[in-house]
Amino acid sequence: MDAALVLVSFGVAGREARALGLEKLAMEMGEALPDMEIRQAYTSVFIRKKLLKDGIIIPSLAECLAGLRQEGFQKVFLQPTHFTPGEEYNHKVIEAAEEFRGSFELLKIGEPLFYQEKPGQDDFASGLAAVFSAYHLEDGEDLVLLGHGSPHQHNPVYEKLQERADRQDLPVHIGVLEESDTPNFDMVLARLQKKGTKKVLLAPLLLSGGLHVHEDMAGEGAGSWLSRLKSAGLEVRTELRGLAEYPAFRKLYLAKALKLVGSE
Repeated sequence: MDAALVLVSFGVAGREARALGLEKLAMEMGEALPDMEIRQAYTSVFIRKKLLKDGIIIPSLAECLAGLRQEGFQKVFLQPTHFTPGEEYNHKVIEAAEEFRGSFELLKIGEPLFYQEKPGQDDFASGLAAVFSAYHLEDGEDLVLLGHGSPHQHNPVYEKLQERADRQDLPVHIGVLEESDTPNFDMVLARLQKKGTKKVLLAPLLLSGGLHVHEDMAGEGAGSWLSRLKSAGLEVRTELRGLAEYPAFRKLYLAKALKLVGSE
């Protein structure tokens, strides 16, 4: 075996969320690519250090690539689990990988989840379809999806996804946690009020149900989206599971990986 696929993620600290999401995805990729070594790498220093305290070692991307080079692998494929081609993907995946460009016979980097919107590859339509297979709305409910956003560089993917949902006339309102990015809370609330929405399902547009979900999205504090939406008079139901826990969403990543390996 001279080929490896590295599943590159920001990282997940919670044991259950990790087992139901990224670990399951890695296992499914191994089943789909039996002739390839499957590894994982986390880009978050904070999460790697937190896991290390519990005796769990997950390497950074640079550490993972250095290890594969030392083990003699010749072909390496990097499949990110990042949602968008934003600063995390650009700096911690592409730039980190470029330092190893001459270390292997082949080094290829895959696409984030929401990347293309064109005939034959509409990531936005397939992503929304996966969301609706995961999150089931009750009568009269709209769906508020909360992504991360970027604190330093505006990420237009969330707005593109909103535009796609609007074209399909879907009851979806997409926001981001980072107040300096858009669509922020005020913009989402304005959409809901303009439509006259009374009930919403608040759910993460995030890979895992970690602290962002349990505190920033659905926490009891006054600053959470749940509290702020309730204060605005809306009836709010929450979904706390990250999207990686749903088979339909994992299939999207598997398709990206198969495309990456197949384009060798």
